[in-house]
Amino acid sequence: MPARLAALPAFRARIARIGVLRHIVVPPAIVAALGGGTHIPVIARYAGEKTVSTLVPAGGKKRRLVLQMDVLRPAQLDAGDLLAVELAADRQPRHAILPEDLRRAFQFRPAAAAAFHRGSPSTRRIVIELLEQSRTPETRQRRLEKIIERLAENTAGRATKI
Repeated sequence: MPARLAALPAFRARIARIGVLRHIVVPPAIVAALGGGTHIPVIARYAGEKTVSTLVPAGGKKRRLVLQMDVLRPAQLDAGDLLAVELAADRQPRHAILPEDLRRAFQFRPAAAAAFHRGSPSTRRIVIELLEQSRTPETRQRRLEKIIERLAENTAGRATKI
C-alpha cells in the first residue's frame, strides 16, 4: 500500500478490550492533528503492519482505533500491552463501486437504494461482495432479488417504527 500522507509522530498506548475487540484510545492532540471530526479515516502502522481503519468516538475529544487481531496475534500482543502506533490521515475515497445490475435494480426500488446508502461502509461492502461471489448467473440473480427485498423491508420497518 503506497504512503498516502506523512505519518504523525508515533505514540504509545495501552491496548484495551471491549468484548472481543481490542482497541487503543488516540490522544486528543493526535486527533486534532488529523483534522478532528467524529469519524476519521486513517492509515495505521502498528506491530510492523499497515492497516486502513477509521477512528471512532471514545468520549470527549478522544477517538478509538480498533485493532486487527490478525496483526496483534503474530506479534503476541493483547489487552494490557503497550503498543507503538503511527497514524496518517487517509484521504483516498472509500466508496464501493456498485455493480451494474445492483445499480439498475436500485432505479426501480428507491426504498432499497435508500436503505443501502444509509448503511455503514462495511455493510455496503458486504452486500456487494455477496453479490460478486455468485458463481452462476442464476445464483447472482437470486441473491440480487433477495438483497433488494431485504433492503426494501428494512426501509418499510423503519417507517412503521416511527
